[in-house]
Amino acid sequence: MTTKGWGIAAAAWTVIAVLFVGITVWAGFGGLVRLGLAGDEVRVRLSQCQRGGGGRGASYVECSGQLVGDVSAETVIVRYDGKQGEVVLAAKTPWGALVVVDRGFTSWVTAVLYPLLPLGAAALAAYLALRAGRRGWKRTASSVS
Repeated sequence: MTTKGWGIAAAAWTVIAVLFVGITVWAGFGGLVRLGLAGDEVRVRLSQCQRGGGGRGASYVECSGQLVGDVSAETVIVRYDGKQGEVVLAAKTPWGALVVVDRGFTSWVTAVLYPLLPLGAAALAAYLALRAGRRGWKRTASSVS
């Protein structure tokens, strides 16, 4: 491979590493919000729930309702398998969605393990970017002498 080829490989691996770091941050914030450790917590009174999705993406229950204690009549939507009239604790993610807070053991494990997979992929991509960059640099140094 030429020096230019190694440079392109290093740049591509760097972009992939940065994307995986972004996914890690997104998954980490999502887990923290789902556990109630980050985000603005609000209470939502569920008024109507319906099943959505299906097919390959699996089905889910989406509930609409009003914020408890809020004077506006704004309707909010959360994914939660609840009943009409139930009040649930939800938190707002940095990207604006409401997520029902769940502090169970499974949620803790998921919140910890979910970001680790893209973090590992980011570390691998960064290693490959460094390796490609070093090989390109060695080729440049050996062709000069």
